[in-house]
Amino acid sequence: MTWVSKMGPARRRVVSVTVAAVIVGLAALAAFRALPGLASDDMLRKAVTAHAATWSGGEVRLPEDAAVSSVRGRVIAFDDVQFGGTFGGAEWRLDVASIQATVRISPLLRGKVEIETLTLEAPQFRLVDHDETAMAALRDLPAEGRDLSGPEGEVIVTDARFVYEGPTGRRVGFDGLNLRVAADPDSTGVLIAGGLPAGTGRLDLQGRLDDPAAVLSGHGSAARLVLRRAAATQGAGTPPPQPRPDVPAAAREGQVISALRRIATAVGLTGMGPVAIEGRITATPRTVGIADASVSFGGLLAEGDLTVALAGEASPFDQVGRVARGASAAWRDVATAVGEGAWRDAPVTLDWLAPLEVALAARLRDSQLAWQAVEARQILLEAADGRVRLDIAAAGDLGRLRGEIALGALSADGPPRLAVNGRLEGIDMGATGRTALLLAPPPLVSPPQLPEGTLDADIDLATSGETLGAMVTALEGVIDADARDGSIAGTDLPLTLEGLAEGRAIMTEQDGPLIPSAGRTEFDTAEVRIDFVPGVGRVSEFRIRGARYDIDMRGEADLGIGAMRADGQARLLADDSEPSPIVDLPFGLGGTLAAPVVAAGVPRRGDDLTSGAAAEGEVE
Repeated sequence: MTWVSKMGPARRRVVSVTVAAVIVGLAALAAFRALPGLASDDMLRKAVTAHAATWSGGEVRLPEDAAVSSVRGRVIAFDDVQFGGTFGGAEWRLDVASIQATVRISPLLRGKVEIETLTLEAPQFRLVDHDETAMAALRDLPAEGRDLSGPEGEVIVTDARFVYEGPTGRRVGFDGLNLRVAADPDSTGVLIAGGLPAGTGRLDLQGRLDDPAAVLSGHGSAARLVLRRAAATQGAGTPPPQPRPDVPAAAREGQVISALRRIATAVGLTGMGPVAIEGRITATPRTVGIADASVSFGGLLAEGDLTVALAGEASPFDQVGRVARGASAAWRDVATAVGEGAWRDAPVTLDWLAPLEVALAARLRDSQLAWQAVEARQILLEAADGRVRLDIAAAGDLGRLRGEIALGALSADGPPRLAVNGRLEGIDMGATGRTALLLAPPPLVSPPQLPEGTLDADIDLATSGETLGAMVTALEGVIDADARDGSIAGTDLPLTLEGLAEGRAIMTEQDGPLIPSAGRTEFDTAEVRIDFVPGVGRVSEFRIRGARYDIDMRGEADLGIGAMRADGQARLLADDSEPSPIVDLPFGLGGTLAAPVVAAGVPRRGDDLTSGAAAEGEVE
């Protein structure tokens, strides 16, 4: 009698099932390991080549002598594979450290090889295009009528590198690209996920392209893309960015960068989560565009069309490199000057903009900026030949804005020129001031008290210069503004003037100097006109009218050094029915624009007012 026969029926059943499961498992494992043996190396190579062809349009073919280096289960691998060929006359080369292909099981059992997933580890792609024939070939791709089979399965690319060498011999490119592209069954669409290098950081990318081939042909493909900043823990296998010794510390982290970070945080553009883009995307060698687009990020929702093109005959990669290097150098020079406290010496350069041609027509709706609702009915941006023009018409919680900004040079060798023309309507000064405080450094003590009221203003300014200081001193034009139904913080002017009307002197032995009464000065209207001529800002009109007072002032400031000088008068009126002055207090304004100083003169009362006005004249 065997040991099995001594067991009870239930235990014998358990043992039998267990033994059968082990036998089946071992058989399945043996079959799984033997799966690739059902196909020859030649069949495997052809299957990988066919799969690559569906994704590359037949341009990438696995070399016939590529050896299958390892077999494990349904995964086959090829190590140190090299591809090469020509595209439009340009030479290209693709070196891949390892290619791993996952095969489908059911076709393999029928003696057929189908690739499910193709993984390229550390591919390095190099394109040598000395006569730009590759760019011409891309440009001439047919927009319609393409007879290409849709992609199948998926392709995974890890730690990819791309290098382009153009007619000038300069090499440009990028590395650290990780991408996973999967075909959407029964369509030409693909799903995309991966990580992109972005400066010293990385971006996560997810999305869908309805027709990838149409993107490169210029016909365009409907797309949805979502970008978000990669978490610090992601991309652990990617080396951290190296320090930039050529960039001064002031440019890496200084007042300018700190201020920009603070502003971005205040308006809701940092920590904003994903940027979602929907529209029809095109990408030809010299033009990238998105039409009928909807872009949302932070509290903003933008709609419109954008086209970015490269002008001139130089290679697109060389031109993009020129723009990137020029923008980086311009930023570095400005940040360094500001960081060293010499903002007036900061250079203004625009030549790096020359290759770009930009056309943007957009609008904002259902948006918030710095927690304030805003709607932009029109945003037009045009850039060409190194000149930029921005037109905008917006309305929101803070008021309404219409304006135009033009930046460029009048001649090829002339200095940069800036022109601003606009109209502000119904601006809530209090809310606008509080929003502006969010953008400024935190106050050392308590926030300043802000003016209140509703502001309208017309702005027409122009300047030119090779540095920020030169632009300030060359400023020309006018700012004409008026406000209504508001108040100015710091002093209760009517109460102060009433003290003078009752005989209070400016300086007495008993009471000391006159200290203005604290509080706010309510006003009915306020008007100011500032005329700018090179080197000087002149206040040609400054009038404030209240229930029982008025203020008039004229003066000017030296824009080169910031020194200012102004003279004015503050009057206390009898009452609304009889607006004759009963106190006239002359005052002077001096110091600098950054630190103004007010000095009160000798007040005039009663009969002194009448005779003094005739003798000395008044500011009107």
